[in-house]
Amino acid sequence: MSKSVYKYASEAGLPVGLYLTVMSACLLMSVRFPWLPTFIFPLALGFPVLLWYLMKRISDKEPAYLKVSALWLGGMYAVIFGTLICTLLSGLYLTFVEPGFMTSYVSNAISTLESSPMSSEYAPTIDLMREAIEARVLPSSMEFISGMGWFTCFAGSLLSLILAVVITSVGRRRKKRLGDEFFR
Repeated sequence: MSKSVYKYASEAGLPVGLYLTVMSACLLMSVRFPWLPTFIFPLALGFPVLLWYLMKRISDKEPAYLKVSALWLGGMYAVIFGTLICTLLSGLYLTFVEPGFMTSYVSNAISTLESSPMSSEYAPTIDLMREAIEARVLPSSMEFISGMGWFTCFAGSLLSLILAVVITSVGRRRKKRLGDEFFR
């Protein structure tokens, strides 16, 4: 083995981090560009494809890592490294460019609900949101970013486990089929 699974995961962390940062930017810049969050769902659907590609690359370069445990570890660490990049960049954005993001975001939500034709049904929710702004109990930008980071790590580890099982089972079947054809 030429590289450890940690080395492969750290190399995969950069594209994962940039991808997650684009997803985060779609949410964080929604206050300025209200149409931007529409890209979050397609990007979220593309994330498993990116992670699949990166984990498959690990198993192709190092056949010894065609094990669930090794691929799961590689996928988890790639997501963790990527999340660290994303939270750093998102935190810098919220600290220096948009420090009042949470208040602006909730205020935009209130104005959207009030302009809705069914605004009377949302009156208790609107009042609760206003009280949260006035009482200053909204999470800070860093609390929001850290919560988003923890969720991303957790969801990424589950996704890595599922992908590791699939990649391993497909890889072993392919390996067996190639081995059977060799001996014919």
